[in-house]
Amino acid sequence: MTEQRTLLNTKEAAEYCGFKLSYFRKLMMRRTIPMYKPCGKLCFFKKEDLDAFLTGVRVSSQEEIDREADRYLAGRR
Repeated sequence: MTEQRTLLNTKEAAEYCGFKLSYFRKLMMRRTIPMYKPCGKLCFFKKEDLDAFLTGVRVSSQEEIDREADRYLAGRR
């Protein structure tokens, strides 16, 4: 029976996010991405943390912005 690992190493995490490894390492150095360092050198990542990072900042579509502007203007009349 094979146990499935839940943590990703740096290369796997970069691939999971769709980033180049060099850019991912830059995010790590800036401490932008949450990580685990059990031995002080090797870094590991949870998929849930990476998903939260990737979906942390949502940009509204133009349609959503237009609807919100219409609601705002309708309320001022």
